[in-house]
Amino acid sequence: MGYFISHGLTNNPKKPNLSFMKTLTFTALAIFAFALTSCSRYQVNVISSNNTSKNQQNGNFEYENDSVKISYSFYGQDAPVTVNVYNKLDNPIYVDWEKSALIIGDKAVSYTPDNVSINGSINAETNSYKLYNPALGNPSYTTGNINAVANLPKHTTFLPPHSQGSNTSVHLANGFLQIPDSAFTKVRMLHIDEGMSTLEKVKTANFEKLNSPLVFKSYLTLYLVNGNDVKPVTYQQDFYVSKTFTTLKGPENFQGYEQKRGDYFILSKATGYSKVVTGVVVVGAIGGAAALNNSANNQNK
Repeated sequence: MGYFISHGLTNNPKKPNLSFMKTLTFTALAIFAFALTSCSRYQVNVISSNNTSKNQQNGNFEYENDSVKISYSFYGQDAPVTVNVYNKLDNPIYVDWEKSALIIGDKAVSYTPDNVSINGSINAETNSYKLYNPALGNPSYTTGNINAVANLPKHTTFLPPHSQGSNTSVHLANGFLQIPDSAFTKVRMLHIDEGMSTLEKVKTANFEKLNSPLVFKSYLTLYLVNGNDVKPVTYQQDFYVSKTFTTLKGPENFQGYEQKRGDYFILSKATGYSKVVTGVVVVGAIGGAAALNNSANNQNK
């Protein structure tokens, strides 16, 4: 009878190289666990408007008259609403954010939120002191300082002649839009990754304003100043989600979505499937290692 010889195995078929096999098992475990837990599902939502034109180059929505130019962008995590106002006049303009709001359905969300966000960092040092009395333990003392900046909501933005200002204080979504499976159909979209082009099947749904999963408005209040004359003016733009598709691949590699356009936003969440399979891999790897240990023990007896 011949002997099977391979890297990592001895020439004795009864005594495999357990160290190599355990290393291989746990290396495979690490690779699979990392790959599987990295899976995410993406929902890409495209926005349209019936009363505001879209800039075809950057996807921003724009409204313009003799006094102002107002533009909107929704790209970013959880769809931040960025409103930019440009003053075209030779006189100043005030944008009153407190009397402006994003209206989602029948709910108004002010452009001046009540909460105050604080961004900063803490530097601390901990010292332990060993006491002679064991019953008192080893107390520790922490001292430090906090460097932080408070972002207070701006109620009014002053715009001198021919200047602009922007506001990003509210978000459209904090989770996937609720869309029934019956609304989706599978279509092929061009996906380009590292120079390789493929046609990927994705679940896609198209909507009109009447059946859209998200319909919202932006209501702005401005004051036009001319000497001692102050004239309030309001503007309202209407928007709705007109297209949605879901994918497990990075949406930035799909044709038409490679740029961070203002007319769409991306939401993501970890897939439950990856968590389940990772658990199976862990159990299998641990079971395999246990079997190897039992085999080694039996052979050493």
